[in-house]
Amino acid sequence: MKRTGKIYTYTIVYSTSEDFKDKTPYALAMVEENGCRSVGILDGYDGKKTVKIGMEVDFSREDKEGCPIYTLA
Repeated sequence: MKRTGKIYTYTIVYSTSEDFKDKTPYALAMVEENGCRSVGILDGYDGKKTVKIGMEVDFSREDKEGCPIYTLA
């Protein structure tokens, strides 16, 4: 079953530690899904895509720590 949510708020990360340097910029979003909010990465963000509050996102998977990863719908 497909899980979708909407972006409640977000931030674009341009400066980070050495561990994530090759992944910047990346987007973190607080996503509202069925009345619950969680923070996750927006997979596939490359600095050129538009991200807006209220945009729909699809749940993709969880990372190894159990944090959600979303993709732009």
